[in-house]
Amino acid sequence: MKKFLVIQTAFIGDVIMSTPVFKGLKKIDKNANIDVLIANQYKDILENNPYIGNIIVFNKKHVWNKIFNMIRLILKFRMTKYDLAISIQGSYTSSLLMKLGGIKYRIGARRQKLLTHPVTFPKGLHIRERIGYLLREVENLDFDLDTELFTSEVNKEKVDNLIEGHDHFKLGIAPGSIRETKKWPSTYFIELINKLPDTIDIYLIGGSDDSNLAKEILTKTTHKNINNYTGCLSLLESTELISRMDLMLTNDSAPLHMANAVNTPVFAFFGPTVKRFGCYPYREQDLILEVDLYCRPCGKHGEKKCPEGHFRCMREITPQFVLDNINQFMEANGK
Repeated sequence: MKKFLVIQTAFIGDVIMSTPVFKGLKKIDKNANIDVLIANQYKDILENNPYIGNIIVFNKKHVWNKIFNMIRLILKFRMTKYDLAISIQGSYTSSLLMKLGGIKYRIGARRQKLLTHPVTFPKGLHIRERIGYLLREVENLDFDLDTELFTSEVNKEKVDNLIEGHDHFKLGIAPGSIRETKKWPSTYFIELINKLPDTIDIYLIGGSDDSNLAKEILTKTTHKNINNYTGCLSLLESTELISRMDLMLTNDSAPLHMANAVNTPVFAFFGPTVKRFGCYPYREQDLILEVDLYCRPCGKHGEKKCPEGHFRCMREITPQFVLDNINQFMEANGK
């Protein structure tokens, strides 16, 4: 039995966009054992994935924790004797782990060091499309590069109870983001929600860090059918809830990629970031909400505040513009 290792310890959205690698490796060798190294705070998102053998966690917070965990992982990799490893993020730490872990075949982006098979990607590719280039270094096949997440029966049962009796059009809204400049203004979310008819069921979705923002929206909206589930669902429970939505409205953040992975149409606000970075919604009915400006992009991951001081990239995406697009979507889908 071949032993493969996948390394992806970046943010949760990057992990989700990397999921085609697991079914791709299974296509190459259906009997292979496939392990994944992931940041410890995101390990739950890959639970139930049928292609993965073991989920190995890496605590990168604080220097001494990182050094201790690197030593632990190197020893583990040497004991496991992996035949091949794919590093999806282009970090030197990943290269070092593969090399010192005694892995013979090491595949990754060309900018990394210590690889046996460096790969050059064309510019502007979606992250999932880069996975295809990495996989074809192992075997030249056609691969299914759709992202995917797997929830459980327990997750489904919980969400069944949450949405029971809600038979209207379901609009999921994820108003949060780690970066402030990636957030569409809360006042705009409030204005949009107040313009939506009460025949639409609205669900606020996000982590515990988004709870205060959701409460602000709740206290200032007059909409009668709004449900707040920020901070009270696990990653896969949130994914299951997103799978039940008719449409997701989100910033350039994890819920975008969760929606893509469960084939829920998504409208995404792109302010400081742009499509060519490779992290955009990719399915047929998806829409990027953006305006063309001289100052875009200002950073790959967004900033704490607008470098130009005007925040036009988000402020010029008006609630009425978003409402018009939602109405067009509903009309096109017979809702």
